[in-house]
Amino acid sequence: MLVRRTFRAFLLVAGLFATVSSRGASQERELRSLYQRLLDAFKSKDTATLARLWTDGYLFTDGATGRLSTKPERLQIVAELEARIDTLTLDSMTVRIDGDLAVGSALVREVATERGTRSRELIRATVVFVRTARQGWRVSATHTSVPRTEGERAAPALADSVRAFMETVAREVTRDGPAAWRRQFADDAAFFMASEGRLVFPSAEAARRGIDELVRVVAHIELRWGAGVRVDAVAPGLAVVAAPYTEVRVDTAGQRVNETGFFTGLAEHRPEGWRFRDAHWSVVGPPPAVR
Repeated sequence: MLVRRTFRAFLLVAGLFATVSSRGASQERELRSLYQRLLDAFKSKDTATLARLWTDGYLFTDGATGRLSTKPERLQIVAELEARIDTLTLDSMTVRIDGDLAVGSALVREVATERGTRSRELIRATVVFVRTARQGWRVSATHTSVPRTEGERAAPALADSVRAFMETVAREVTRDGPAAWRRQFADDAAFFMASEGRLVFPSAEAARRGIDELVRVVAHIELRWGAGVRVDAVAPGLAVVAAPYTEVRVDTAGQRVNETGFFTGLAEHRPEGWRFRDAHWSVVGPPPAVR
């Protein structure tokens, strides 16, 4: 009897923990979505939306100049901005939530054109969110780091962004199964994928058909990258990535496959975020027979 009561108590605690974890993940997605909406409004100079998403006491600290701006001042700056912002996307954001207060560390990619000159920047922003019963989550403060151009000085930030993309890939493939690859592969003629010396997907269309088949036969996937994900920034918005990996696949018949190998790919940043332009998987095979 005591064992059963203890076991039921354990299940109750485990269930509560799962509920809390799920709620936290949902709130993190909500905050990332809110911040991307804010970036979209900034890009289009939509001051009405910005006014709704910023609290009345909003403060902005520009890390490049050290200037502190209030909400009215910031809205005026946006309205009078001469540069055209071509791209303003959230590459990644790590969030910590404590009740009605949250802090996010965001990596934002900006492409802008001013007086015919185009610039590309990776910006690190610390964002403070507050929540009220009437208005929900809003942004109360932002502090940006000094922007760095996408040259040699920006390589570490670009590498961080690609590693965050790799973490997203592993998390979403594990959570959503093979269907998640539709969001990670480039959806155009440039894409191809090879595995074990064979061209498995010669195009994005072939990849779509292959993924559709995998969705029908694979019930579960667990994808994990090994330590030391390597990133080589070869051009602005373009990087070669390499990492060891382990993958567990379970098909609809319950058959389990454990796979270990090495992955390489070319990651390209597009308006919708990072995508694999090409990919190659190399699987560790059994040791050769002794002769």
